[in-house]
Amino acid sequence: MTPSDIPQVLHRAYQQVTQRDPGTLDRDADIRALGVDSVQLLEMIVIAETELGLRVPDAALGGVETVGDLYDMLGEALPQTQGQGRVQAQAQAQAQVPVPVEARGAR
Repeated sequence: MTPSDIPQVLHRAYQQVTQRDPGTLDRDADIRALGVDSVQLLEMIVIAETELGLRVPDAALGGVETVGDLYDMLGEALPQTQGQGRVQAQAQAQAQVPVPVEARGAR
């Protein structure tokens, strides 16, 4: 999953937890103004964690006041693309490996 999946996941989580259609979840919208209490917010986060395949650190939960805070928190918890770091490291390692003199003149 990618950060672009977060709005759809949160929309579904909101609907599932509150049994209401939120319409558009504006980044500036206050979570409490949407009728979401702290227990419902935790339920939404658990649903999002499950769908997105991530784990939000408990310390991050207290700072969520707006939908944008929720988007950002989930986006920061998304795992990096698997293998991306490995491929970059391999490319850097190959760039630093000197080519043997025999191989250079073999063309």
